[in-house]
Amino acid sequence: MREVATLTPVTWHAENQRHLMAALAKVRAALERHLGPNAPEPEPGVEEVAWSLPEPAALTTICEAFALSPFERDLLLLCAGIELDATFAALCAAQGLPGQPAPTFGLALAALPGAHWSAITPAAPLRRWQLLELFPGPSLVSSPLRIDERVLHHLAGTPYLDERLVPY
Repeated sequence: MREVATLTPVTWHAENQRHLMAALAKVRAALERHLGPNAPEPEPGVEEVAWSLPEPAALTTICEAFALSPFERDLLLLCAGIELDATFAALCAAQGLPGQPAPTFGLALAALPGAHWSAITPAAPLRRWQLLELFPGPSLVSSPLRIDERVLHHLAGTPYLDERLVPY
């Protein structure tokens, strides 16, 4: 059994950020491989960072709470990446949809490993629980996606009370 040092909330936040950035790097690498055969392989790190946390990373808690598949997790990260990493916008824009530097189901289905159509149905967790927002577009697979702001803040380790619930 491995001993884990007790971390302060500030240290947990820093380690959670490292975990999130490592997970985003894996998704970014998948996009790069999809767009070009000479893309670099992702650096290992997500699992190693997860072991350094005394409590699960925010990404882990979301994936467990909503029973997300690896593809659904990566789709959520794709949508978070556009907000947290400037390189994601260029990669999303390269999917060929004019003026659209936004992630789409089509890009996710083509670029992310383990893709499955059932992940994008209205009854699947990402849409059922509104973890992602689907905006109008010419087709389902080319419609822009955006991560819910509360979910993004939770992933970043800074959850807050939804303003709609403050009066209660």
